[in-house]
Amino acid sequence: MNKPLLSLATWIARVTPAPMKQVFYRLGPLTRLIRRGLNRLAPHGLSPIKVAAGDLAGMNLLLDLQEEKDYWLGTYEPELQAAVAQLARAGMVAYDVGANIGYISLLLARAVGESGRVYAFEALPANIERLRSNLSLNGMEGRVHVVEAAVIDHSAPVQFLVGPSGGMGKAAGSAGRQLDYSHSIPISGLSLDDFVLAQGYPPPQIVKIDIEGGEVLALPGMRGVLRQNHPMLLLELHGPEAARVAWDELTATGYRLCQMRSGYPSVHSLEGLDWKAYAVAF
Repeated sequence: MNKPLLSLATWIARVTPAPMKQVFYRLGPLTRLIRRGLNRLAPHGLSPIKVAAGDLAGMNLLLDLQEEKDYWLGTYEPELQAAVAQLARAGMVAYDVGANIGYISLLLARAVGESGRVYAFEALPANIERLRSNLSLNGMEGRVHVVEAAVIDHSAPVQFLVGPSGGMGKAAGSAGRQLDYSHSIPISGLSLDDFVLAQGYPPPQIVKIDIEGGEVLALPGMRGVLRQNHPMLLLELHGPEAARVAWDELTATGYRLCQMRSGYPSVHSLEGLDWKAYAVAF
């Protein structure tokens, strides 16, 4: 690895405004040229990498820079990063449903501070291993509690469909993309109502949900939490079925759905939710 050149690339990523970095993804041949250049500089396989930019800048992640440059550059889910920065507050209890390798879990941990608590729900064993490693790299094991389960509509074992990447798996019965899943594995499933109302864990003030269409299971499984505790929700919805379930479940419990962008404009009808919608529910 050419460390001086990679350090230069890190500095450029740090000083380049986020909108300009987003433009780089849409430049066709130039984008591919930049990506090839970065790949020549980057190590192969997983390495501890300091995040160059974004709201997680300065923290360390175990990354494969050949495939996961968005985490390193801070361009991962910019709307979600902005919503976490604006809405998560010190002392809150936050749930990260679909924690993956922990990028958003760490953002939430930074936001809620030492007086807060994050519960990171993740089902895929390979992701759980990296999630725990990333928490350890940043000394966040005491602030983030890992829950090894898929969040569904009831607490019971469930088959988990393993996708082509760590971010594409989902519990059986989910909506969203229909991929060629390589295989399935048995895992634990739980509902957030059971987790909070039966098991007695602290109820959340803010919940992020990104589970590849599993929203159709998770939202019905947290009706009690929605009615009793009224957490804010940061949602990534996958497909029309997920949008319909989110609209029906949340409007029935008095929630207002908004677009996840500056000013949080209200969504006035189900038709206002795209196939892949980023939404905030207040």
